[in-house]
Amino acid sequence: MAERHGLHRERAAALLNLADLDARTGRTKDALLRYRLALEAGRAANDPYATGRAMESVGGSYQELGDWQRAGDWYGRALAQRLARDERADQARLYARLGAVQTYAGRYGEALRSWRAAAPATAGSPISRATHGR
Repeated sequence: MAERHGLHRERAAALLNLADLDARTGRTKDALLRYRLALEAGRAANDPYATGRAMESVGGSYQELGDWQRAGDWYGRALAQRLARDERADQARLYARLGAVQTYAGRYGEALRSWRAAAPATAGSPISRATHGR
């Protein structure tokens, strides 16, 4: 229905949910296709949440498939968006995910830099303030 009526934001949300179901049931390649379609719909709707979520999920799908280079590329794209929007908790999560795929790829120096970048981003997050009494 969202597609027929040109409701891009709703289409992106539906595709993200369907892709999540695919991913949870082991259909990673199907999930990857839906995440990419969700990214297109999110861009058409000019929805930064949907596009960021889709880019991160595309990275996660490539990570699940063992394609560390592509996973890192997509995590990097999602991270650039989160940095531009100053979304610190999301930045920390993406730096950590980026560090993980760099580790899997054997790029230990880059991984260490990503892990180190995740720490200050976490320190400024509402979760960190709640757990550390700030």
